[in-house]
Amino acid sequence: MLSARLPALLARIGRAGGAEAARAAVAAGLTWQACARLLHIPAPCTGAVAAVLIVETTVAATVSAATRYTAGCLLGALLAVPAALYARPPMAGLALVVFASALLARHGFLGHHGLHVPMTALLTFALVRGGHPDELAAHLAEILLGIGSGLLCSVLLFPAVRVRSAERALEDLRLRVARCLDGLADAVVRRERPRGVLGPAWEDDLGTALIRARAAVDETHESLRWNVRPAARRRRWHLDHRVLRTLTDVAGQVTAAGRLLDAHPGAAEGSRPGSAFAQPYARLLRTTALCAYSCRGGRPHPALPAARQALARLGAHGCDPPDGTGGPDQRLLRPLSSALTCLSAPAPAPPARSHRLLDPLRHAPRR
Repeated sequence: MLSARLPALLARIGRAGGAEAARAAVAAGLTWQACARLLHIPAPCTGAVAAVLIVETTVAATVSAATRYTAGCLLGALLAVPAALYARPPMAGLALVVFASALLARHGFLGHHGLHVPMTALLTFALVRGGHPDELAAHLAEILLGIGSGLLCSVLLFPAVRVRSAERALEDLRLRVARCLDGLADAVVRRERPRGVLGPAWEDDLGTALIRARAAVDETHESLRWNVRPAARRRRWHLDHRVLRTLTDVAGQVTAAGRLLDAHPGAAEGSRPGSAFAQPYARLLRTTALCAYSCRGGRPHPALPAARQALARLGAHGCDPPDGTGGPDQRLLRPLSSALTCLSAPAPAPPARSHRLLDPLRHAPRR
């Protein structure tokens, strides 16, 4: 019973930020011990706080936080040292330091770590004016040790790989696009508006799925940067932005076809009297839905070439009239043709792993 509940408990702790908290705790303890042994500081609170503040969810976010933290502390020290040494009277120098550091802290390039600019500047000004440069050097060294410990723990202690969230978001997007195409096919057969089949908010739901998939893929790629986890977990090539762009383009064409059918519910049936256009067009929509749902990277669906041939035959039977204005059936075929073209684009292939580590350019003779 305990062994069955343990994975669920660990997963709940992980979702609550337990991994980040554990890395921050280890970084704080490591900083405390390093400062006590190397710098002989009995209570290095500043270094431990620095280690805790820079530990983020991903390695890339931790590196960014460490860079901004270091930049804020260095800017504060560089502002305060000349003012403490050369400004007369001291209150004028203090006012100048506070004004300049507060101005830098309000700029967005440091984020919320801009708060460390005035804090370090005031502390530096007080220590330099009081004749304690050794304490200032120890304080800055303590901060650097804390930042280094936080970076080390974020890189080595099981850094997060946010792959499953992107997989779920892309799966939801594929399913949403396929359902929309199936709904459009039903609307064509029933000669109804797509809003009556898919619901009045189907375009908003599709846009929401696109936003979620884009955010999840961006988060996944950020979690893979500078990550030392095994290559099998890092090289998820089917989560590439090219696959997301393909699904985004297909969703745009689905929306265009749905709006056209919504404006002209009987366009697929009443374009030419006596011509069978609705049934082949509905089958083509369902085939496109199958191809869109299988857009996972790698080779396209085997039904895609047949769908393109069927589209060409359907377009040849419904050629433009002599006056040059395309009929309703031709306007319906254009979004579907664009969607099939997007799905036919080659997806990114997985990177080939080379096993020749010592001499990668050596010719391998055939046996």
